[in-house]
Amino acid sequence: MRSILLTCLISLFAYTSYANGMEREVDPSFTPQIALASSQPSKSKLLKKYHYEGGLQLILEKRFEEALSFLKPIWHQDPDFRRTGYLIGYAYQKLDRVEEAITTYEAYLQKDKKDYQAVFNLAHAYMATNQCLESIEAFNKTLDQKPDYLEAHLHLSTCHNKLGHNFKAEQHFKVWDSRITKNHLKSIH
Repeated sequence: MRSILLTCLISLFAYTSYANGMEREVDPSFTPQIALASSQPSKSKLLKKYHYEGGLQLILEKRFEEALSFLKPIWHQDPDFRRTGYLIGYAYQKLDRVEEAITTYEAYLQKDKKDYQAVFNLAHAYMATNQCLESIEAFNKTLDQKPDYLEAHLHLSTCHNKLGHNFKAEQHFKVWDSRITKNHLKSIH
């Protein structure tokens, strides 16, 4: 059984590359049943990588609940898989389990404060739970790390508007609108 599992894992890794993010195509040959054969992941690096790759693949397939079963066992176990916390938060967010997404993103960002996408997703989760002040703080941190992140300006406009900060809401909307218009004009010339 162990040699069959190892053969399957090696075949899977020969086909897929190590993930940097979530910008990969769905692997139609992926079968999560192999990893489900063991209820506890081994401490081996190969099996951890399989769980990470499997979780990522399931997220790409929008099978978020299954992805959580792959990712949660390896989170915190190995620094090579530190982005696992981001993927777990993302899966929770897609499942509308926003409070769990917030908790996960906050814990993940304790280890990787420079992941602007995780900060943005955390801000978005705060926004979904009407935590406007926390959301504003996180969107501003996103812009500190990635000043050209236009969606952050749009969401900041919305949050400030909800709080009655009309001037700030208008400022962020104007930044978003002017850059969107500029980008649109560039694309038609």
